[in-house]
Order: sequence, then C-alpha cells, then structure tokens
Amino acid sequence: MTVSRKTAQKLLYDYMFESEAAQEWVEDVWSLSPFLGQSAANAAEVLGVLIETCSERQLNAIISSLYAAHQDTISELASASEWRVSLDPKTTNLDQN
Repeated sequence: MTVSRKTAQKLLYDYMFESEAAQEWVEDVWSLSPFLGQSAANAAEVLGVLIETCSERQLNAIISSLYAAHQDTISELASASEWRVSLDPKTTNLDQN
C-alpha cells in the first residue's frame, strides 16, 4: 500500500507534532524558550519543504522506515491506522525517485 503526498504530510505532521499543524507546537516550544522556539519553527519549515520536494515514492519510503522503527510510538497516534505501508526493503530505499 502506498500513501499520497497529502496523506504522507498528515502522517508525518502527526508523528512530529501530534497534530496536522505544526504552528501550535512551535508556539508551545516558543513560550518555553524563544531560542528553542526558533529551532522548532525551522524544523517545521524544513519538514514542509521536504514533503513538497520529495517524490511520493521517497515519502512512502520515509513512512515505511519510521513505521518499522517506531511502531510502538506510532500505534498511539491519532493517525495510527493510516500507517499501514509496505515494509519491502526495495520500497524503503530513500535514494529512489
């Protein structure tokens, strides 16, 4: 099974920020420490750019890799049921386009 770019974004944002939007997470971190808040904002921006520029095959490889490595964490996410992707090593190669 593969996921679309939109679904990949939802899954990755849920994994990183425990929601589909990073803004609240960035604001929470910023309120604790402006220095760390800037790093949080940078991380959110980089993730967004990577999602936009990676091919769907690469996004699926990332999701497969994260699922294989972090099943316990992912099973607790709101999006847990959507993380069912192929764990075939040929599809988890990040160098493929």
